[in-house]
Amino acid sequence: MIRILTLGIQFFMLNSGQSKSGKAVLKEGMDVITAIGKAMKDNKITNAEKKAVVKEIKEFSKAATDLLDSLVIPE
Repeated sequence: MIRILTLGIQFFMLNSGQSKSGKAVLKEGMDVITAIGKAMKDNKITNAEKKAVVKEIKEFSKAATDLLDSLVIPE
């Protein structure tokens, strides 16, 4: 229970000062972790669970790419 509260507090602290694309990356990252957790509950992964995890990873990858593309490196 304490781990869940700690994770929630850390997520809130990370999320509070982020840009829109930064928040999207954090949200998608949490979705990936949730999907993997659900899939691994019984230590077996079905095809449907695999597809759900792959979908979440693709969404995370797109959000991370959008974040990196939005960064401006000063010259």
